[in-house]
Amino acid sequence: MNDISASTSTEESISASTSTTARWGFWGTCLWGLLIGFVFVVLQTATVLVGTVVRSPNGFSPSDPGFEDLLAAAAQNGTLISIATLITAVVCCGLIAGVVKLKKGATVGEYLSLGGVPVRTYLNWLGATAVLVVLSDLTTTALGRPVVPESMSEVYATAQPVWLLWLALVVGAPLFEETFFRGFLLAGLKASALRPAGAVVATSVLWSLMHLQYDAYLIFTVFVMGLLFGMARIRTGSLLVPMALHAAVNLTATIQAATLG
Repeated sequence: MNDISASTSTEESISASTSTTARWGFWGTCLWGLLIGFVFVVLQTATVLVGTVVRSPNGFSPSDPGFEDLLAAAAQNGTLISIATLITAVVCCGLIAGVVKLKKGATVGEYLSLGGVPVRTYLNWLGATAVLVVLSDLTTTALGRPVVPESMSEVYATAQPVWLLWLALVVGAPLFEETFFRGFLLAGLKASALRPAGAVVATSVLWSLMHLQYDAYLIFTVFVMGLLFGMARIRTGSLLVPMALHAAVNLTATIQAATLG
């Protein structure tokens, strides 16, 4: 883990070399963040709504009795979730890039910290993530809870084709969520009065609230994972590290859903 502590100096040197890079301030980051979040919710909702109408028998429409129950079931449908996740990843990442470019003097690569790091750095942080995942699963088992949440089992069972769900969870979700939370939001918030530590906590809270389909225990688990991802982003100076960690966690969860769900 020496590389993790040593990487703090990497972040400091990167910050120093890019100190002149333009950033949206606290309020600009919050307002643009609200817009991006709104677009995300609209796209997710529209995808599920359209999918429900298309998949429903006899041209079922939102005004028909029982449509709300059908919509609730569709919200847990693996196929629709996969499509919605991939659509929002493409559209919202493009929107984030556009918002960054609107800031005079800003470049997407520097703003979002898309620079690479040594392979050893990835491996060290992947090791730390693996330890956290194991501790989380052991705690979950000790509490008598299933390692695979019931909602995840349902999503996996209803995904057709299943490879689309794997693509959405391992690629689509980490791409958008890390670009938004540990990329755009953290970049603006860490330069405010929150400072890096406060920005990591704030983005972890917001990210955990994105997972309201889970109960309090699982939301807290997501929050803790967010702290690790945020720390990785700050200490390595690269968004690619938490993006890789997020993909690895989702890959593990999907494997568990396929084998244990």
